[in-house]
Order: sequence, then C-alpha cells, then structure tokens
Amino acid sequence: MYKIIVCDDERSILERLISLINKLSDDFEVIGSYENGYDALVNGISLEPDILITDIKMPYIDGINLIEQAKIELPLLQSIIISGYDSFDYAKKGIELGVNGYISKPITFEELKEVLLKTKEKLNQETKGLNNLKQQLDTSNKIIIENDLIRLIALKNVPLTFKDKLINEGVNVDLKYQFILIFDNDLELDNLSLEENDLIKMFELNYFQEEFKQIEFHNFIYDNQLCFLLLSNENIFIEDIVKKLNTILAKLRRNKDINHNSISIGISDIQENNKINYRKMFRHAKRALEYRTVVGKNLVLLFEDVTKNENDKVGKIDENEYKILTYELSYGRTEQTKKRVENLISSILSNDYINSYLFILGNIIDSLLKACLSLKTFYQEYMSQIELMKRVYNSKSQQSLISLFNEIIDEINKINQSSRLSSVDNTFNQIMNYIDSNYTNPTLSLDDIANSLHYSVSYIYNILKKNNISFNKYLTSIRMEKAKVLLLDPNNKIINIASQVGYSDPYYFSHCFKKAFKVSPVEYRKKD
Repeated sequence: MYKIIVCDDERSILERLISLINKLSDDFEVIGSYENGYDALVNGISLEPDILITDIKMPYIDGINLIEQAKIELPLLQSIIISGYDSFDYAKKGIELGVNGYISKPITFEELKEVLLKTKEKLNQETKGLNNLKQQLDTSNKIIIENDLIRLIALKNVPLTFKDKLINEGVNVDLKYQFILIFDNDLELDNLSLEENDLIKMFELNYFQEEFKQIEFHNFIYDNQLCFLLLSNENIFIEDIVKKLNTILAKLRRNKDINHNSISIGISDIQENNKINYRKMFRHAKRALEYRTVVGKNLVLLFEDVTKNENDKVGKIDENEYKILTYELSYGRTEQTKKRVENLISSILSNDYINSYLFILGNIIDSLLKACLSLKTFYQEYMSQIELMKRVYNSKSQQSLISLFNEIIDEINKINQSSRLSSVDNTFNQIMNYIDSNYTNPTLSLDDIANSLHYSVSYIYNILKKNNISFNKYLTSIRMEKAKVLLLDPNNKIINIASQVGYSDPYYFSHCFKKAFKVSPVEYRKKD
C-alpha cells in the first residue's frame, strides 16, 4: 500500500482525484489533500508520502517548486503532475526532477490508473531484494585492486611506480579531484550476524552503483566498513553528492531484506591531484563519522561541516600502533576500549615483556590521547602529561593500573562529547540567529543560510531536524509573531506589514496569518 498526497487549487478536482484513487484502494491510500503548494509542503510532506500528485499552477508555491523542495526531505518521493498547460519549460523541469508522469485535465480514470500503476512498478523495483548481488568480488583482479586501495590509504606520499600500477589497474589516480567516503552501520558489529553484515554491504554497493553512474569510483572494505574513492576531472559539487547519498540511505531504510538498518556516511574533504594525501583523506572521512553520536544517526556527515567549530587539537599524536584503541575511543565505545586495554595489560605481565613493559604502556597512553579532541582541556582540567605518565608508571598492581586507564578513558570520552556538542550547538545558534535576523527577506531559504554560513544545505537541515525544528514552520511562526506586534499600530497598513515581515504578496500573508491564528489580520486588529 503506497501513500499519496494530492494538491490542486480547485476543490472539485481534488474531490474527483480522491474519488478515482479510492477505486484503487488495494494499492494506494490518500493521506492528505491540499489547495495550495504552501500547505502541502508544510503539512503534507511531514506525513512521508510515497507519491505526490500536484497541479502546476497554484497560489504561493507552484507545483514544480513544491516537488523540488519536497525532494530535499524525501529523496525517494515519486511525483505526478496534473495540468491543462502544455509547456515545454514545465516538461523539461519535470524531467530534471524525475517526475513520473503527467495527467491532463479533465482527469479520466484510465489515464490516472495507467500513471499510478507505472509509479507503483517503479516503487516496487526500488524496494525489491536483489538476489544476484552475491556474485560480486569473485575475480582475483578485484581482490588485487582492493588490496592496493587499502595500501593507498595508508600512504602519505604515493611512489610513482605505485601510481602507475594503480592506473594500469583502472584506478585513475591522476584525475584532478578526489575524495573518500565511508559507509558504516550505526549498530555495533556484535549486534549483526555475519549474513546480515554481508547483505547490508551488498545493498550499499548496489545502490551506490545505481546513483553514481557519471563519476569514476572504486570500492574496498576496510575495518568492516564499505569505503569508496571517487575521482573526477570535472568540478565536484558536494550538494549533488549529498543528495545522491541521502537517496541511498532512504533506499536502505526502506529495504525489508536488511530490516531497515540504519547507516551513516562520512565524507572527507575534496583534494586536488597535485596535493592529495590519501591517508589524511581517509582519516577525515572517519572523523566525520565520529560526530554521529551528537548530530544523530542515519545521516550523511561532511568533514568540513562537523569540524568547522571543533576545539583546538593541541599536540595530537600521530596514529602508529594500537590504532584499534584510538578508533574505539574516538567512536565513544568506552566499554570495548576498557576491555581491550585490560586484555593488553594482562598479556604484558610476564617475563617475556620485562624489557618492553614501560614502552608498551607508553604506547597505550599515546593511543588513548590520540582519540582526545582537546588535549589542552585534558591537561588543564584532569592532569598534566608528566603527572599522567608518573601515575601510570608508578602503579603497583594490575588492578590499580586498569582502574587508572578506565578513569582516563572516561575522562577523554567526556571531553569528546562536550567538544562535539559545543560545536553542534554553536552551529545551531548561528542558524537560528541568521533566520531571526533575515526573516524579512521574502525569498529566505535553506540555500541562503548555507551560502552565508558556509555549510551544506544537508548539514543545516540535519541540525534543525536534530532540534525538532522545521525551517518553514519556524520561519512562518517568527513572521506571524512580528506581524501581531505591527498590527497594534492602527496607522500601519496591512500591505506594509506584509512586506515588513517578509511577504511580497499581501494575500499570501493574510492566508498564513489566518491559518496561524484562526482570524484574518483585519479581524485580529479589530479584536485588539
């Protein structure tokens, strides 16, 4: 059963549409009907419909604009256009937005049924399990390339001979723009069976291949995460990449074969060929994923977004040995980190390690500190580096040593949570301040905020969503409250008030005001 919302400014057409769709009630259900694009966007999209049927020419927000804005929140939304207008421009824009079909007025049941069944078939294909994915990665050449890619992300400087080898294998590392992204399950690996884990990666790869047909990419698995190196000679627009990745996440959520599993994706910065550091790019994609504990799960996270307000990372230690300790603690997996440290300490309490005992303890300390986002805070608020080394080296029993390391792990985790939360809260305050200062702009949009604050639209949307805020509803509420104050002045004309609170159309302003307060601006002014 697929959910439908319908939008047309003619009530008779809306009623006829609903009546015709009800004849196909085995497959479709109308969950909302609206007489203008604004109401459909604000109230209908939150119902998460599968299909949007809309007229083109409507007040406030036209059908094309409605589809475009709706797809920001629902990338998999299927759209059908109703119109009596025969316009090439509308058709062209509709094709760009992936419109699934057109219905002309007057609407007939046969035409509507044909388009809806076509849309149903497309939706079925997107949610259908793929039975032939397990035949991938079956050639030795693929295994060699994957191993070379894993070697590549460990190198700061790539030898020319190795570059030539990669190019001969079809990995064009001489292309100008490159970046890395990583898919990671939001569940701990222990909570997944081996079959589930493998199947999730198969669907991730398949959906990625469907979406990224116009750019060169190579995939490999590292640390049980599906990773991609993407390469292009053309400029890479990160917003387009994020839209495609959000579509992939939506498909994974809808996929019953993998129990609607929650996946997050970390994206590194985009680097240019003459100064590419593959090891750093890979670490940056990993760093982006660390922020899901604060921003939320099942998201696309960009390194440049999440580190913009990050605290100073004074004296960070390079990753050498014990990278698993650093990885676990970076992701906030404190219990796993404690258990790993305990096992490591237990293993070195024998004569075999008598000459390397202190050296190994030093490496454990370095690995844990590497995961700390602010060493400055750690040294100032917890203990200095000298005191830390003293306490570790002077511990007299295995249990006291383990207890001290557990304390250090908890302190680092607390600092990391505070640092990430501060960064995200700062970004949220910037967004809200910008809206509060620019609500008078009639065309204010998420794109304006993104361009002004230098974040991606996707990141701003995720921050607002985390705080349970809808951009359109919040913007409308500010404008309405400001309008109430301005209406107290009897000499201030309503047409001027509309302009002062960001509405170029006074009739649209009156519509929104009445929807918010159940009375028109004129009635409100008389009442007060």
